[in-house]
Amino acid sequence: MSKKVKELPEDIEVIGPGQMLAEARDAMGLTQKEVAAKLNFRVALVDEIEHELFDKSLPDTFNRGYLKNYAKLVGVSEQDVLASYEMLGVAAKQRTEMQSFSKITEKQAQNSRLMWITYLILAALVASSILYYLQDIPSKAATKTVANTTNSKANTDETAQPTEKAEELPEQSNYQPESTLNTVKGKTSDNVDDKFINQPEEGDIAQAIVPDNSIEPVLEIITPVESSDITAIFSFAGDCWVNIYDGNGERIAWGIKKAGYVMELKGVAPFKVTVGKPELVAIDFNGESIDMSKFNVGNIAKFTLPESP
Repeated sequence: MSKKVKELPEDIEVIGPGQMLAEARDAMGLTQKEVAAKLNFRVALVDEIEHELFDKSLPDTFNRGYLKNYAKLVGVSEQDVLASYEMLGVAAKQRTEMQSFSKITEKQAQNSRLMWITYLILAALVASSILYYLQDIPSKAATKTVANTTNSKANTDETAQPTEKAEELPEQSNYQPESTLNTVKGKTSDNVDDKFINQPEEGDIAQAIVPDNSIEPVLEIITPVESSDITAIFSFAGDCWVNIYDGNGERIAWGIKKAGYVMELKGVAPFKVTVGKPELVAIDFNGESIDMSKFNVGNIAKFTLPESP
């Protein structure tokens, strides 16, 4: 099923938490060493945060705590910094998927090269076999010529000896007794009768050729499943981070949306929505307005559309 996300032709730029904190620190005229002294951090830790090199061996709570303390010091919104930190995980996942795809493509290319090498080796073997056969033909022909020459000389010697004896044979040398002729004729007729007797009948041959059509084919029918889309319109009064999944578990919208931005989504319900600042978002779900005043101002709101009764 196809999903469409209609957005204005305005590029959305996602800034990492380290860049946000580093720019705020430079604006306040602080150095990394001064920030480390005020927060009781190591200078190397401050540099790693600004370059977004987080220690994966530590629990996620520690990294969030470092970011919140740093954000308070330089006067940056904690929610924006944490939202940007969450986006780093999404980007890392996408990079992992791209790396997996590139590895699969590289493996397919390697297999293709191996196949071509195999084909070249087989072609070389076939060509060498043909060449060997062509080279072997003249030697066999020469051997046969020598053998035929030897046999012809022997036959010439044998035919020269009985020539003298052939003159002494009687003129009736071609005479054959009738008994011998009858014997030969009888053997010939017997052989002919045996051939006709042992021949199979045409009916047996036709019966052996007729295929067995007693097995009927089985036809399997698969009916496609159809589903309808749900429409939701998000209007943003200020910069706000969102993360939305549809009913199939696929992400259909994410990132920081700027003030005045209008986003229309279509997909399979229910929508799982996460909003960084619910007071800055107005939602129209299938023609009905969603009450956003029930969420705390300045806190992240997580809810599902349509809302459960």
